[in-house]
Amino acid sequence: MAFQERNMANTSDSEDIVDLAQYWITIKRAKWGILLITLVCLLVGVLMARTATPVYQAASKILADPQQPNATFETAPVSFAMIPLFYQTQYEIIQSRTIAESVVDKLELVDRYKREQAKKLAEEKTLLQKIKTKVLGESAADTKPLTDAEIRVLLALELRSNLFVSGGEQTQIINVSYQSENPKLAADIINTLAQSYIQFGLEARLDDVKDTETWLSKQSAELKDQLTKAENKLREFRIQQGVVDSNLQQQDSNSRVQTLSDQLISAQTQLSSAEELYLQVQKFNSDSNEFLTLSPIQQNLTIRQLVTEESRLQSRANELFERYKEKHPKMISARSELKSVKASLASEVQKVVGAIESDYELAKQQVKNISTLLQQEKAGIQSLQGSNYTLTALERDVENKLRIYESFNERLMEANIKGDYTASNIQVIDYASVPKRPISPNVKIIILFATFLGVILGVCIALLREMLNKTFHTPESLEENLNIPSLGITMALKKKDAHGIPELEYSKDTETVFAECVNTIRTSLQFSDIERPPKTILISSANSSEGKSTLAMNLAAAYSQLGKTLLLEVDLRKPSVAKNLNIRSNIGLTDILSDAKTFDECIVKTSAVKGFSVLPCGHIPHDPIGLLSSQRFSDLLKTLKFEFDHIILDGPPTLPVSDACVIANHVDGVIMAVRAEDTKIRVSKEAVSRLTKLNANVIGAVLTVAEPQKMSFYGDHYYSGEYYGNSKGA
Repeated sequence: MAFQERNMANTSDSEDIVDLAQYWITIKRAKWGILLITLVCLLVGVLMARTATPVYQAASKILADPQQPNATFETAPVSFAMIPLFYQTQYEIIQSRTIAESVVDKLELVDRYKREQAKKLAEEKTLLQKIKTKVLGESAADTKPLTDAEIRVLLALELRSNLFVSGGEQTQIINVSYQSENPKLAADIINTLAQSYIQFGLEARLDDVKDTETWLSKQSAELKDQLTKAENKLREFRIQQGVVDSNLQQQDSNSRVQTLSDQLISAQTQLSSAEELYLQVQKFNSDSNEFLTLSPIQQNLTIRQLVTEESRLQSRANELFERYKEKHPKMISARSELKSVKASLASEVQKVVGAIESDYELAKQQVKNISTLLQQEKAGIQSLQGSNYTLTALERDVENKLRIYESFNERLMEANIKGDYTASNIQVIDYASVPKRPISPNVKIIILFATFLGVILGVCIALLREMLNKTFHTPESLEENLNIPSLGITMALKKKDAHGIPELEYSKDTETVFAECVNTIRTSLQFSDIERPPKTILISSANSSEGKSTLAMNLAAAYSQLGKTLLLEVDLRKPSVAKNLNIRSNIGLTDILSDAKTFDECIVKTSAVKGFSVLPCGHIPHDPIGLLSSQRFSDLLKTLKFEFDHIILDGPPTLPVSDACVIANHVDGVIMAVRAEDTKIRVSKEAVSRLTKLNANVIGAVLTVAEPQKMSFYGDHYYSGEYYGNSKGA
């Protein structure tokens, strides 16, 4: 039980780990099948490469500038976002049916196709066609031939299907290639297609220019007629109203208003300055010296001279007063001169003050007069605009029609120039040359791909077979799937190595590899419980023909080397021990249980191995399970334990009948025989589960009819013959 719990824990931990080594072992085991599949795929690939028709590819490089050439040297910038759209459009144009049909026409591919078809029809008069003509009364001539137009369309479609266009993403170069079985035809098609593409661009642009020119000519004639009518209407209105050009009148009035506005601003400026001086004068007293601070008085030359003279005479009078006092004639004369100068100064100041007041009044009057004139002029302009409204409207209509007419004439002249301009934005950089080598079939690539495909297919088939093969291959697989110990294996014997039937192999030779395998199983049983090794051991299997009888007989022979051993046959439904051991007596276990015979009468001692006794089945009973579940069988088994050191029971299979489940509760342990590469895992699990549920002691399992060479494919090198026995015995 401890082993089972530990094994279950290890199994659960390893379920999530991908065992790559196991995959490699599976591949290694199926190496010859993988090699065969690879060779088949390789042969198919070589055959395909040899029989495939060679295909040639011709290529050309075309420069496509998004900027259209312009004869008027006026270039409109192309948006960066529109460049991918431009090249995608060019790809569609190159691959269009129009370009393809143009190439078909230029190369006369329709006539060429008709000649080739006629030649094929002449060469391909097969036996089947002759039988069809004789039996059904039909002939090739009865089939309606295609018209030239239909052939032209078919050839264009075929041309488009073999045409490849790329480039134009990081550069302005477009790569165009064509694939064909005829190398010269491929080069001719590419070169002709490039010319057709350039010609298509020129024709499309010229058609657009011609359409524009026609429309502009028509519109220009209509606009000229409208302009003439508008001019005649304006001339008639001027004659009727007796007016001149409204623009001249408006310009004259505007000029006068502008002049008056400038004069009004100047007069208002002068009035502001005069008003400021006038207000200062009004603040001063009439005899005050504060007038001398005024700017106009200070700028008066006479007043400055009088002020200077007054200052000189005042200084002289002061000196004379200090010297002669007031009554002195010189003093009197100086005072008289000073008084005269002051009087003159006061008179001049009054003149300047009077001038300031006069200037102020004059400035006020001037502002008033100019304002009146400006208002009158503005009123005149408004009156003029109201009376000349119709004239202005007529003049504006003539002006607008003239402007539109001149614009259309300019565009018409540009269209005429563009119509004569044949420059193209498409240029051929590299013309296609005749290819020397085919691009397909690529023999190397096909062979490599076929080899790779064969290896992958072989590996997949091998892994699939491994997944679908739910059988036991190695002793380790017993432990992994059944959760019970693996006790060893019994080898599959080849005719050249066997000493007889497998059931007697150990008895014939104890030094063979087979004998060493049985000894290993015996040792595993002895050490399964060191303190109380099992004495009575039942050998069973899930179904029949899994090597349990062979295991039981040889294991009993091996135990006979250690002590008295009894081989007890408890498979009462299909017994085989007596037949394999050449026992002629028909009595056995069933006779003892039915009290027909005694034990001594039924037991058989073999002469080949000392201490090896056999108790065969005897007569086949009608109720085997009744005998095996009886108290007498239990008592007999207890008695035999005292007589023999080891008892090996060759039991029935577990799943078909329930006999083994009954016997399992009377023995010390059960061994499950599992046939290598044959027994299904699901079946063995069910058998072990059934025994475990009945509290049977399942000691372990043995992989029977195993081939060490096959097991070595699973990566365990110790499965060689030398491990189990000497080479001489092998």
